Amino acid sequence: MLTDIRKLRFIGEKVKIYEMAKLAKPEAIEIGEGTQIDDFCFIFGGEGVVIGRYNHICSFVTVIGGGKLITEDYVGISAGCRIVTGTQHYGDGQRMVPVVSEEQQLVIRDTVFLKKDAFLGSNAIVYPGVTIGEGAIIGAGGIVTKDVDPWTINVGAPVRVVGERPKVKYE
Repeated sequence: MLTDIRKLRFIGEKVKIYEMAKLAKPEAIEIGEGTQIDDFCFIFGGEGVVIGRYNHICSFVTVIGGGKLITEDYVGISAGCRIVTGTQHYGDGQRMVPVVSEEQQLVIRDTVFLKKDAFLGSNAIVYPGVTIGEGAIIGAGGIVTKDVDPWTINVGAPVRVVGERPKVKYE
């Protein structure tokens, strides 16, 4: 196992983390009941990661950037998705590499929030400061740079609404 789950801030019952998943800075990560994290995921705890109950995080998902990620319950994150919670910015002449002094950089970190029943299709990319509304779907390869309304279907780069999803029947 790559991650010592005993170091997690919180782990619920019936959580399954596959052997080849990597959770960096586990002391900043909470994982709710019934969640599954597949092989070859990389999740960096950054300023905090809170994963709700019954989430599924597929293989090759990456959570990076050092900001925060909060997912509510029943969230699906498909293979290859990138959730970016922080990034370098050129600012007024800053360098865009993390290997120089802090004075030479402008790092933007923020919270990514995935509401209950949200779903990210394969290889979607979500940028810092974005909220994906309850039940919203992001299509495969979608690039999300701003908030997404609840119960909408969104595709493209950047994503745009192409339809509505029916609300989940179960509470």
